Amino acid sequence: MVLTGAQTLFGQLRPQALEERTTAGCESRRYMQTRLRSASDSSIDVQYYKVNLRISTAPGYLNGVVTMRALTTVANLSTLSLDLMNTMTVDSVKCEDNRLSFVRHPAAVAINLNRSYGLGEMVVLDIYYRGIPLSTGFGSFEFGNHADIPWVWTLSEPYGAKDWWPCKDHPSDKADSVDIWVTCQRDFKVASNGKLLAIVNNPDSTHTYKWAERYPIASYLVFVSLTNYAEFTNWFRYSPTDSMPVLNYVLPEHLAAARDSFPKVVDMLRIFSGRLGLYPFINEKYGHAQFGRGGAMEHQTMTSLIRASFDENTLAHELGHQWFGDLITCASWQHLWLNEGFASYCQAIYAEGAYGTSAYRNLMQQIMSIAKTGSGSVFRADTSNILQLFDHRTVYRKGASTLHMLRHVLGDSIFFLCLQRYVADPRFRFGVATTTDFQNVCEFVSGRPLGWFFTQWIYGEKYPDYSFTWNAAPDTAGGYFLSITVTQTTGTTNPPFFIMPIDFKVSSAAWDTTVVLFNTTNPQQFRVRIFRQPTSVELDPGNWILKDVTQLSSADFSMIVPAKYSLEQNFPNPFNPSTKIRFSIPSQQLVSLRVFDLLGKEVRTLANGEMPAGVNDIFWDAGDVASGVYLYRLQTKDFTATKKCILVR
Repeated sequence: MVLTGAQTLFGQLRPQALEERTTAGCESRRYMQTRLRSASDSSIDVQYYKVNLRISTAPGYLNGVVTMRALTTVANLSTLSLDLMNTMTVDSVKCEDNRLSFVRHPAAVAINLNRSYGLGEMVVLDIYYRGIPLSTGFGSFEFGNHADIPWVWTLSEPYGAKDWWPCKDHPSDKADSVDIWVTCQRDFKVASNGKLLAIVNNPDSTHTYKWAERYPIASYLVFVSLTNYAEFTNWFRYSPTDSMPVLNYVLPEHLAAARDSFPKVVDMLRIFSGRLGLYPFINEKYGHAQFGRGGAMEHQTMTSLIRASFDENTLAHELGHQWFGDLITCASWQHLWLNEGFASYCQAIYAEGAYGTSAYRNLMQQIMSIAKTGSGSVFRADTSNILQLFDHRTVYRKGASTLHMLRHVLGDSIFFLCLQRYVADPRFRFGVATTTDFQNVCEFVSGRPLGWFFTQWIYGEKYPDYSFTWNAAPDTAGGYFLSITVTQTTGTTNPPFFIMPIDFKVSSAAWDTTVVLFNTTNPQQFRVRIFRQPTSVELDPGNWILKDVTQLSSADFSMIVPAKYSLEQNFPNPFNPSTKIRFSIPSQQLVSLRVFDLLGKEVRTLANGEMPAGVNDIFWDAGDVASGVYLYRLQTKDFTATKKCILVR
């Protein structure tokens, strides 16, 4: 979803404008909490919906029949609940030709089944209902107009499906297929998900559009939109013999602009299919249908777009959602970045594929500049406040920035292989995923532990503000020793500092090289041997890290080097089989760090040589040592300290 007005994707939605829309229809804070308390029924697994609607526009009114087929996930099921706001009147519920009793709740209908169902049985219900749907959140269901012509559209993300049709309104339960039938006056065209199977003329001067979505779909992605659309089709040729329609329903007054802009989407389909895997709904369609709110929404197989702006970034963002959000949907709204951060990063993938590396870097610079203004973590612990849930700065931009950083950590080939494996993984493809699921795929493909990365960038807050200095001294063996000292602040304890590999570009006249140094402590000094005398050093010149950076003089930097010696308690303690020992020294010097048993016998030499000024970490892997109590001793010319540690197996 893109939440902009008539601006580009990088514009900021005015909070008051969204607040006005959120509170439309008398939706108070208490009412929103009522909506969120209507947890979807976990006793059923929905397999199929048929959403059969009759929509009137003069006046606006909805009559509907929803057929649901669901498998029971518990034994002896005699009641179930579907999400539906009580502003919609339920006339009857039927099952196996039996009329069932039901109880209305503020955001649900509790249905008493005709018998007790066993585990794994299929329940088939028909729910007959009617009314004027609420327009909450980002729209839900709207009766509007353009040029004095009626215009009806829906946008159900995140909690709005229950405003206009009975369903399990939670992203975790996808129906295997959905039929969407809409009856309306004959001069209107109806856009929806999947394939258009038929348009049936009815005796009462109406017609019925019969759309069929045969790929699994989350309830919030089901949509309808109708007015006097103009229609045209582009084609995505994905093999020498096969093409897929890109079907576009636009307002007649915007037809010329759409014909000019939408052909770019065919190139986007080619680029994304090459990078991520073939467009996932290739047997149906992709396309666009204009709707009446600002921004855009990634309805499965057919994106809904703002009235008149066909911005290239927005088109790429919403198409990216077909892989990230529609094919693989966040298992809960806490993991929304798996939809929005990925789709935002898809804009950069398209920019790179269409216009080159410089376009990618320029776009990521814009994204990261906005990401630095965000607050909180990318993972959204509180999903009750829609404004905070869909925070563009954090969920969208910082989410995209995180993928940009992960790309550099893993390298291009491994990173894109991770995305392809994630998209193709049968556990998540046409299903749902969590952040841990994505992390696990990346760790499996790369063969590297990545908990440190996801912990700080997805669950942590803010970003590092680096300060660094450097100096170079001749090496008696030839060349130079380059010393780089780095410190950082984060403005938060979550995390107190960011562990990251950092590129340093070292330059002299007509020569440069880049070294990658892994920043694991704060402060930290690195010593690198080079073969020319450097004239400048740059920290992360490629802008791969979300950060601020300041280069300090040696005099300024002396303030952050420890003023005295210290030896800290190892962590963890007790440990099995490895532990970290941290110590600080005020200047570069010879250091000895040894481990002894209680009888004074040396067990291991962990360090014996020159160490840089600052905080130093040494890891001891005691896998070949027996359980017991040990002493570790730090010795320098001017300092000696000993501490006790415990190895427990």
